[in-house]
Amino acid sequence: LCTPLIASRFSRLRQQYPRLALTIIPAGTDELFRLLNRNDVDLVCTLDSHIYNTNYVIASEKRVGVHFVTAADHPLAKLPILDKQILLEQDFLLTEQGMSYRRLLDEWMAKDSLQIQPVLESGSTDLLCRLVEQGAGVSFLPDYVTEGSVKRGTIVRLDAEDFRPELWVQLLYHRNKWVSRSMQAVIDHLSGISLQP
Repeated sequence: LCTPLIASRFSRLRQQYPRLALTIIPAGTDELFRLLNRNDVDLVCTLDSHIYNTNYVIASEKRVGVHFVTAADHPLAKLPILDKQILLEQDFLLTEQGMSYRRLLDEWMAKDSLQIQPVLESGSTDLLCRLVEQGAGVSFLPDYVTEGSVKRGTIVRLDAEDFRPELWVQLLYHRNKWVSRSMQAVIDHLSGISLQP
């Protein structure tokens, strides 16, 4: 999330608030909320299932599409809908196990006691997207990551049978947190950014 949320308009934020300093801590959702509960961070930005918790204020949220993707010339690209057995036969390039949308995929497969064994795991969605474009395999990625490749026609999004995952970008802070002017500026900045390349 750092590239689309921070890099796209960071210069504008710095011009408006030249004394503002940000520290970005990439971590899993559970770790981020542990830090938030200890007041070690001011805000949490997640890409995960929708979080409902009365301890937190949702400052902003957007639903994000997530799909299986493959190179446009891959045999799967011709199929109208995928089933789990076809997916098990593919070379998968995935994010780390237990991380947000990867967890959604693993839980969906586990409903039938199945598990995908990826040939590559990486935290870099840009790398996964490039490898998919090169025909190295299939991945499961948020739409904002693959949008440019889909528009260029190098990657195709695929739907799977009975699988409509709910993925959300949410910006949250603790209900007992005092929202300073600087913190509100960051909330406003992050809330106004589109997740498109």
